[in-house]
Parts: sequence; structure tokens; C-alpha cells
Amino acid sequence: MTPLTAKQEKILSFIEQFWNRYSLSPTYQEIGTRFGFGSPNAVQKHVGALVKKGFLLGVRDSRGRTRGLVSVRTRHNKVPLVGRIAAGTPVEAVENIQTRFDFSALGIDNSNNGYFALTVKGNSMINAHIVDGDMVVIKKQPVAGKNEIAAVLWNGEATLKYVRKTGSIVKLVPANDAMAPIVIDPAKTGSFQILGKVVKVIRNCS
Repeated sequence: MTPLTAKQEKILSFIEQFWNRYSLSPTYQEIGTRFGFGSPNAVQKHVGALVKKGFLLGVRDSRGRTRGLVSVRTRHNKVPLVGRIAAGTPVEAVENIQTRFDFSALGIDNSNNGYFALTVKGNSMINAHIVDGDMVVIKKQPVAGKNEIAAVLWNGEATLKYVRKTGSIVKLVPANDAMAPIVIDPAKTGSFQILGKVVKVIRNCS
């Protein structure tokens, strides 16, 4: 890597400290305020140099859009546990990062922030071998195949289901013969979002 200037080192250290504290990168405005830059162009110049020199990487969301920057010196390979998700009736989504887990032994590298984990509540997915108290690792993506278990957000609440679409009708289908699918009103599909698909299930053995 090309050596950093003294100013670039200070900016990189600030981004690293911000990331370690808040699990996200500072905005250009926050960087500019911290270092007394008079315009966003000055911030962009320094950040661009850090990217070009290989010290910063873009963090992308499930649609491939850059949503932040993370230092290669402190980027997290660990997967954040961000709350719970219902395998039953949807529960209020919880997004606070509670802790992080190293799943590299399972082949999961989260250096690009492409995964998150959730604790399962309920037993609507028991036929898919997912039970209350398990942890699921979710790969961020906006779609899921009909045989893939999806983490979905509906009216601000999160649940774990198969997603079946027929025209404008969306059904959230459980893997439990005793439970009926949740049918989403076509007029309300705008409040429906697939957060990602389940790629790993970590069994609760307690």
C-alpha cells in the first residue's frame, strides 16, 4: 500500500474509531466537522485518496449500493446478531447490534457486511428444522427462491417464512402443518420487504 500522509492517517483513524463505536462509518459532514474542512469536496478528496490507496472499502447493502466506508485495518469479519425474528406471528423488528459472532469456520466471511444473524422466536418453521431459540444467519438480498427460507419485514415487523407470490398476492408460508399461511393484502405489499435468505442455522443446545 502507498504510505499515508499525516492528515490521511488522522482521517482513517477517525473513521476506524467511529466504526468501532457505532458499527457504521461517519458521514462526509461528520468528517468535515471533525477536521474543519470548509466543503464536502475537501472530504471527498481525502476519502478518495484512502480508497485509491486501498485503506478504505465500500460497504454495500443488499442491492449493491454503497452505504458506507470501512477501514481494511478494522473491517469486521464477524456477523452481527441484530435481534430476534419470529417463526410464528410476526414480532416487532429489533435492529440493535447485541454482539458479533465469528462464523468463518462455517465459510461465512462478513468483511463486506453481507450477513447478519437473528434469534428465532416460535416454532412455525419446525418442519425446516428451525425451532425456538435457534440462531439463523441471513445473507442480505432482496429476493428469495420459493424453496428458500426468507427473513421478511412486513409493516415494520419481522418474520421467518417461505415466500410464495402469485400475481399481486404474497403468502408467507410456515413450515408447520398446524399453522396457516399469512396472506398479505395486495394493496399493502408496499410495506413488505425481503431482508435476505437463511444460509445457516445455529442450534440452541441449552
